[in-house]
Amino acid sequence: MNTIRLIPALTFGFLLTAATISSAQVKIGSNPTTIDPNNNLEVESTNPANKISINKNTGKLTIADGSQGTGYVLTSDANGTATWQPLATAKIPQTVFNGAITSPAVVPTFAFHDDPAQRLPLVPTIGAENWVTGQNRYYIPADGSYSVQVGLSCNSTTGAGVVLWTRIWVVSENGGPLFKGTSPLGGTAGDWQSVVYTGKLSTGDAISLEGYTMQTDGNPPVNPIWTGTCGRAYMTITKIE
Repeated sequence: MNTIRLIPALTFGFLLTAATISSAQVKIGSNPTTIDPNNNLEVESTNPANKISINKNTGKLTIADGSQGTGYVLTSDANGTATWQPLATAKIPQTVFNGAITSPAVVPTFAFHDDPAQRLPLVPTIGAENWVTGQNRYYIPADGSYSVQVGLSCNSTTGAGVVLWTRIWVVSENGGPLFKGTSPLGGTAGDWQSVVYTGKLSTGDAISLEGYTMQTDGNPPVNPIWTGTCGRAYMTITKIE
């Protein structure tokens, strides 16, 4: 005689419940029976748009409280209450511009200050929206404290007897830091210089990286063909407050 064993109904119900819980979605909030099918967990406020959720496919956490925005950071007050804030409000340094030349560029002999021919034709990788190519200048988008770093690596096109000058030109200050080459430029041995400027700037202030050549005695070259060829040039602008 064959023996038939039946699984008790209670045991079967327990197994079914366990299987359901292992793949369940959890919702806490004003609408506990409604959850985004893509989420495993939602904690919702009385406003359905404000909630914390975890996507079941990517595992990514979303914190939406109405203060969120692109590029914002999560910060807290003295009581530990967290809100999203833009980098400027959170006082986190932010690179607003970065650019460099993409091919050799010629710097002229000195003619007059802020000569457009002296401005390096940088190609932006960050902040292109505030870079004016026709002027080779960056325009500050918001009031604040900024740090500007530039660098030039150039050779002379005519041999010794000429030095490289590197300048950050800040229009609102009628100029900026100036660094004179410490050794004459040569056709094979060039000069590398870096300059830093830090100061408070206003919306619309214009900044450019400028380079030119002078005689070793600090006077403008008498021969106008004494130029320099730069293989590298860059400018980075960081909003620090």
